[in-house]
Amino acid sequence: MTISNFTRLTGLLLVAGFFYSCGSSQISIDELLAQNNYQQALTEIDARLKEDPSQPQLYITRGQINAKLALDTDPELRADLYTNTSNDFESAVEYGAVQAQISTIDSLRQQFWKEEHNSGLRVSENEGISDRYQRAMIHFQNALILRIDAPSSYRNLSVAQFNLGRINDAINSLETAIEYVEEPTSEMYENLGYLYLEVGNPSEAARYYEMANTNISEDINLAFGLVNAYISNGSSENAAEILEALIEENPDNADLRNVYGTQLYQISSGIMEDLKNAYTNNDSTLAEQIKVEAEGMGEEAEEQLIEAFKRDTTNIEYLESLAVFYNNLSAQYLSLGNVAFEKDKEALRRKAFTLIDFAIDYYERLANLDPNNSEYQNRLDVLNQLKERQNSSTN
Repeated sequence: MTISNFTRLTGLLLVAGFFYSCGSSQISIDELLAQNNYQQALTEIDARLKEDPSQPQLYITRGQINAKLALDTDPELRADLYTNTSNDFESAVEYGAVQAQISTIDSLRQQFWKEEHNSGLRVSENEGISDRYQRAMIHFQNALILRIDAPSSYRNLSVAQFNLGRINDAINSLETAIEYVEEPTSEMYENLGYLYLEVGNPSEAARYYEMANTNISEDINLAFGLVNAYISNGSSENAAEILEALIEENPDNADLRNVYGTQLYQISSGIMEDLKNAYTNNDSTLAEQIKVEAEGMGEEAEEQLIEAFKRDTTNIEYLESLAVFYNNLSAQYLSLGNVAFEKDKEALRRKAFTLIDFAIDYYERLANLDPNNSEYQNRLDVLNQLKERQNSSTN
């Protein structure tokens, strides 16, 4: 899965000019700015603020100068200048900026943020740039210095970080984005679910996929993500519930049936453990109930795996799923022999060896398709030895 870029911001960037006051003391600063003599203008502003810090317009002007200097500097060197800009805008408010000045600050902050943000989008979409994600990340980080509350910059920053392999950073960026959004989109939650799966945290992945709160039958990617989270978290029942609904909508999807069958097997495996405990505890009523349940679940798992294979008999994965299913389930039935009631042992044994016959059949098919696979041959040797011992004991 690739996290998609977010919608590009559109619109022309307005070029805001520097502000002029009617006071004679401001004229020299305006002239310096007109001559692009920014460093001397900064020196003059610093001196005047030192004499009287309660001049919000000077903070605004100094913030503009630093932003202008930032745009004339390499992106990776802009952070300190943008930090100065942001600090000056905040100082202007603290020192009593009037409403018109506050509106100007908001407009300027938006203008400079948009410049950096859109630069990040342009770079990230340019496949001809070898380090585009690294450069885009820097632009989005710069943008967030100017507007710490910009969810779109966090989202796009997460895209760049993901593509750079910085998964934890991508998670942090998306989670921060959510803090600034009144109603986070299902895509944001879905992306976080995917990222948490990538770092091996299926519980948190499942939580975010569930928060996406969409109709999973209409969003196959979300459904698969949630299924993967449940499977990784060992929640086979939850995974099977979703898979069952998906198969109703997509009955010919072999992949869905194969995964569904494996999850039903996982459930049946747990039921077999319950049966073993019931035998051990000498609970005949419970054992009889669980035995029927185990058989039913095993048969349903078998049916789904066979249906997957029927839809694509050339798929080795489906063939191997059946071989492993019969092999593992036969082993579970054999393991019951030591604890089962005497009246049940023969039926359990016959069931085990019927499953072994199926396992041998499918492993032979696999071995024919891949003669150099030692695992298939080793498994066949073990299964055939079990059959030989069984035949010897019954003769």
